[in-house]
Amino acid sequence: CSNDNDIGIPYILMSKAGGSLLQHTWKSSEMQHQPDISQEQKTKIVFQLGVITEQLSRLCFDQAGSLFEEDGVYHIKTCLSRDLLLNERHALEDISRGPFNSEKDYYEAQTLAFTEHVKYLPLGYHCFFAPVPLRIEYDNDAEFRKALDWWNDFVTLQSKIDSSDNRTDFVIAGEILSKTITRWADDLSGVFPGHRERRFALHHPDLNVNNIFVDEDLNITCIIDWAFCSAVPMSIVFTPPGLPQSRYELNVSLLCTFEKGIWHSHERDTHCQGVGMERVIRWMSSRNRQLWLLSRLLTFDTITDYHLFKDFWDLTESYNQDMTEFFRSKQSLTDYISLHTELKEEEQTAEQVLKEEQACFRDDLLRLAIARKLTLVSQWSTRYGEPWTRGIRSNGNIFVADKKLWRWICNCLKP
Repeated sequence: CSNDNDIGIPYILMSKAGGSLLQHTWKSSEMQHQPDISQEQKTKIVFQLGVITEQLSRLCFDQAGSLFEEDGVYHIKTCLSRDLLLNERHALEDISRGPFNSEKDYYEAQTLAFTEHVKYLPLGYHCFFAPVPLRIEYDNDAEFRKALDWWNDFVTLQSKIDSSDNRTDFVIAGEILSKTITRWADDLSGVFPGHRERRFALHHPDLNVNNIFVDEDLNITCIIDWAFCSAVPMSIVFTPPGLPQSRYELNVSLLCTFEKGIWHSHERDTHCQGVGMERVIRWMSSRNRQLWLLSRLLTFDTITDYHLFKDFWDLTESYNQDMTEFFRSKQSLTDYISLHTELKEEEQTAEQVLKEEQACFRDDLLRLAIARKLTLVSQWSTRYGEPWTRGIRSNGNIFVADKKLWRWICNCLKP
């Protein structure tokens, strides 16, 4: 990649991948008018991914980070994983980039990147207590489009997504993720006694249909896009992929198939047997859904954060408390009220918010009235403070603007 060559300009030689992209065959569940492959064919593909994952797990290192070449020798250095770089996280200055010597160090950097992101970086469409509507939740395209419009109206009013309220909600969620990860890191330390050199392995972070090539018989011929490949903790290495895209969860049958592929490959590899990898794989298998949920939440590779986090809470936490009640208790604490006040100083001005609202509603009084009423009922801007300040919801649960709400509005407005 320099001008010092016979033709005088930079160039790269690439070989053509055999087969065709899996995206031409395995369609998204939202593309309802497109043909899809059978469950049996999906099983064949996912089994192979399990085998490939186990084979990558054999490429082990004593640190977590990315591979850099110096004088023909490869070294683990700064970690270039997606969760530390994407969505503008590369601009966060107080995040350790590695290399990391322990699972705990890696996870602390990962959760800090999440927390700093939700405090200071754009949140896109991520509104914790107002998840984006999904097409699969509605009977037809027309209802889905209406729900999407009402959701957009709701989050646009008072600029809810990048508000201090939404940011502080995500900080609380991050605290729960961090506590769970800390426990898991301690568990992993016990799983690997005397095998420090096998605690980190290479991982492809984006095994989706855009990066997998297959032949006519659906044998995997090539995997591309290794830009963010890094040596990471085994709990991440064995996290199930999402297909057709990473944000789509595999069903229970395909999860079992992925595990079968891992075990099939492991049992054929005599080098890895006898060094405790069976315990590692069993530990991962018992938490495969939690690991998938965690990977999606921390990287913001999600659409409905609230529902994924609720599932994560139900699977991992032992608070004997409803999740929304937990959030309500946190919203009364001095630390979170102070953080909310601090983040509020960074919000848009009232003039900027008004300009966005005017551009959205364009004198549509019905849409504006619905958004205002929902905002009033939700007590959106008074949630962080003493319970007595919360008005009409002082004794109620947190308001969640999800499919139940949008379906109800749809039914109410039917002619």
